[in-house]
Amino acid sequence: MKLIYVAKNLTWYYKILITIAVLGLSYLGYGQLSAKSETPSYQTASATKGNLVKSIAATGAITAGNTTNISTKASGVVTKVYVKNGDEIKKGQKILEIDLDSEGIERKSSAWQAYLKSKEEVVVTTKAKQDLEVQVWKDRQAILDAQNAIDNVEELANLTDDQKHQKTEAIDQAKLAFDVTAEKFKNADSAISAAKIAAQASYLDYLDVSGSIVSPSSGIINNLTLTRDSTLTASTSQSTTTGSSYASSQIIGFIRAANNQYQAKVSLTEVDAPKVQAGQKVNISLDAHPDKVFTGTVLAVDISGTSASGVSSYPAIILMDATELAIYPNMSVSATIITKVEPDVTLVPNSSVTTSGKETTVTVMKDGKVKKVSIEIGESNDTHTIVKSGISEGETVVTGNSTSSKNNNTSSAFSNNRQGGGMGIPGF
Repeated sequence: MKLIYVAKNLTWYYKILITIAVLGLSYLGYGQLSAKSETPSYQTASATKGNLVKSIAATGAITAGNTTNISTKASGVVTKVYVKNGDEIKKGQKILEIDLDSEGIERKSSAWQAYLKSKEEVVVTTKAKQDLEVQVWKDRQAILDAQNAIDNVEELANLTDDQKHQKTEAIDQAKLAFDVTAEKFKNADSAISAAKIAAQASYLDYLDVSGSIVSPSSGIINNLTLTRDSTLTASTSQSTTTGSSYASSQIIGFIRAANNQYQAKVSLTEVDAPKVQAGQKVNISLDAHPDKVFTGTVLAVDISGTSASGVSSYPAIILMDATELAIYPNMSVSATIITKVEPDVTLVPNSSVTTSGKETTVTVMKDGKVKKVSIEIGESNDTHTIVKSGISEGETVVTGNSTSSKNNNTSSAFSNNRQGGGMGIPGF
C-alpha cells in the first residue's frame, strides 16, 4: 500500500512539471510573436524636383481703383432712369432725367448764362491772339526798316551825329516794341487755354444743375442710389469769401473704368517689410470669394511705417490683376507675397530633415531597409527644404514615426528639429 501511495504522488508531481513546461513554451512563443510585431514601420515621401517658393502672409483691404463720381446739384423729381448698376456706359450717355422744381429751374438758367459768358471769353482771347500775331509781324518789319537805314553807308556818311543817334535809337525802340508784342503773343495761348478750361467748368456746372444727368466718363455704373420718383433736394453751402449761398453737389453713384484694376493695401511686420519689393507677385484671397484666388503685383512699400502700442507696421500697396465687378472697396484681403523662387531644385519635406550639431541628415529607405545619409541643404519654406547633395530625385525618405506594439505605446523614431540634435533612428 505504501508503494502505491508513493507512485501516485510521483504521478501528481510529473503533472505539475509538465504544466510548467507547457506554460514556459507558450510564453516563449508569445515572446517571439511579440518581437515580430515590434518591427517598425515608417511614413515616407519621395525626393522631388520642383520650385521652392518663399512667401510672406499679410492682411488688409481692397482700396478703390480708378473711379469717377456721378454728382448733381439739381433739385426735383426723377422721371426716367436709363441705366442700372453694373451697366457699361459711354461718356456723355444719359443716366437719368429730373423734373426740376422752381429753384432748380432758376439755377439751371443762371448756370447757362455763365456758360455762354465763358464761351464768349474763349472767342475774345482767340481774337486777341490773332491781332497780336499781326502786330508781331509789323514790329519785326519795323526793326528791319530801321536796320536798313543804318546799313546804307552812303546815307549814313551824310548824317549828323544827332541824326545817327536818332536812327540807332529807332532800332532800339523797334526791338523793344517787338519784344513786348512777342511776349503778349506767347502768353496768348495760356489765356486761350484758361478761357477754354473756364468754359468747360461752366458747362459742367450747368450739367450739374440741369435735369439731364449724363455719365462723366466711360465705364461701369456702380452704387446708383436714385430710382424713378426719387426726390432730389439740393443742399446749399455758404461761401466764405462772398458770403452768398450756392448749391452743393450730391454724389448719387460712381463710374468705374471698365478695365479698372483695384488695389489692395496690406500691413507688413517690421521683420517682413525688408523682404517685400515692388514687382513681386502676390496671390490674394477675398472673404467675398472664398473659392477663388486672385493675383496681383506689389506696387510699393511705405518704409516710413506706423507705430501703435509699440508695434510697428508698414503698408504695402498691391495692384490687382482682377477687374471683376463683384470686387468692392474695403473688402477683406489675405495676401501671400512671393518673395523668392528657387527653380528646379531637389526638395524633401521638412519633417524628413534632422540636424545634430553641424551634421544634417535624412533617413533613406530602400528595399525595406533604412539608412541615415548626410546631406547638404539650401533654403527652406514652411513645408520643404532644398537638398543640394547627398540624395537624388526619386529616393524615398522617412518623414513619420516608427510604431511599436509593446505596451501599446508609440515612440518617436527621430526628431525633425533642425535647430538641435535629433534622436535619430535607433541602431544608427
